[in-house]
Amino acid sequence: MKKNEYLAELKSELKRNNAADMDDIMSEYEQHFAFKMADGYSEEEIAAKLGTPAQIAAQFDSAKDAAKKMTGTNIFLKLGLGFTAIFEAMFYILFLAWDIVLAVSTLTFGVLGFCLVSTLNISGLIPYMPFLGSLILGISIVGLALIFGVASVYCFAFLKQMIRASVRWHKNMVSASALPPLPWSPQFEPKTRRRLRTVLLGAIALFGVCFVLAYIVMALQAGALGFWHAWNWFV
Repeated sequence: MKKNEYLAELKSELKRNNAADMDDIMSEYEQHFAFKMADGYSEEEIAAKLGTPAQIAAQFDSAKDAAKKMTGTNIFLKLGLGFTAIFEAMFYILFLAWDIVLAVSTLTFGVLGFCLVSTLNISGLIPYMPFLGSLILGISIVGLALIFGVASVYCFAFLKQMIRASVRWHKNMVSASALPPLPWSPQFEPKTRRRLRTVLLGAIALFGVCFVLAYIVMALQAGALGFWHAWNWFV
């Protein structure tokens, strides 16, 4: 069954069962199709895995009754989900801290690269090096900043998607909702995914090539493989 045909039939079944929040339900299933298609699945494969529209609509029709039946018996389930949520929150905080480290590293390497390229030496923190070596090394450091930047963007998207997927899972468990489970990995638009991959690969190439070239140039300029010793960097 094709996407449009599946969604049209689902909408009809939801109307027949007088399902609440029908627009939200339809939006969720449209997004589910979009995410899975971006991952390479065909419309027919996605529809087959979801089940028939009649089965999904029937779950929403009975969701309220099921929730009422569970009210007096799901106290242990709710307690278990509560403890799970606590551990999840701790993990998300650690993950956010890691993403902040990546973001700060992006800013730090970006500033350092700019200083090397422009020969701007703030408070004399950058040791002596000739202009050509400084320029090439600065370009390399800018490439490194881009690598950390892409990693930071991806990790933030990962964190956001994990939280959304967790909230959906908890909601489905507690309320007997029939909303489709969300994927745990980031769901970028194909164009955005290609751009991030292009920037990452370009940044890796820029960093690697320019770093090696900067070492060669500065070694030749200093007349020694350990040019940092020749220029007394650590004295």
